Amino acid sequence: TVPQFFLGREVDMYYVLSALLKLRKRLVTIFGDTGIGRSSLACSICHYINERASTISDIQHIYFIKPKHGGRNVSCRSLLRQLLDKLEENNKCRPTDEDSDTEAMLDIICKSLKQDKCLIVFDRTELLEKSDESEELPMILSTLLYETKQTKVIITARSALGQPSIGGQVEHPYPLGPLTFANTVKLFANLCPHLHTPSERGLLSKTLVNEEDQEDLLPGARTINERTNMIFSQIGNGIPAKIEKAAYCISREDLTKLQQY
Repeated sequence: TVPQFFLGREVDMYYVLSALLKLRKRLVTIFGDTGIGRSSLACSICHYINERASTISDIQHIYFIKPKHGGRNVSCRSLLRQLLDKLEENNKCRPTDEDSDTEAMLDIICKSLKQDKCLIVFDRTELLEKSDESEELPMILSTLLYETKQTKVIITARSALGQPSIGGQVEHPYPLGPLTFANTVKLFANLCPHLHTPSERGLLSKTLVNEEDQEDLLPGARTINERTNMIFSQIGNGIPAKIEKAAYCISREDLTKLQQY
């Protein structure tokens, strides 16, 4: 599902899409801190490709694999099971035994995708760190990339895999950082339940971002002034998950005070 409010990531989208489609990279890792928007970026990239299916010939199918049950009991086997289920839904393979082991499922997946032009997204792979199978992911990716011809993979994680070669492919790591001051304010304004109309949201953005030399700054920038730093810290410091929390938790009184900075 495309995020309801997705902004300030146009450049990030361009670089990841360029890696997949122009540079023809088959393994891209979007990495960054929890809440920075890795999943939202991956979802938006998938939506972009789906919307342009008639002109993007390198990717004909997308399989988005994300942890279920709030991220509990995540294992490589559970991710492969989910991928296999999606392949079965798309008639790419026959139904398989629910008790199939990791090796058997991976073999079926590779055979099903042998010549397929697809993109697989493995979302929030850092949750595997809590599992005894965490070291299996690079081996699974290696087999998947080696045994298929045109399968591309995006993983979202806290850090890059950092291995020189995986299945004969070089990982393309893409670090995702915080939003700029202007985009932080825009996202906050779009999410804040006390602002009901586009004009109210626009007025807040205009009021808070009133210095041109501050709008493109990131948290901690050397040229950031005290006022910008104060507003940044109150509305999430450029981290989408924190911006959302700040927007929904702020009181009307505090919002009024914010507008008076």
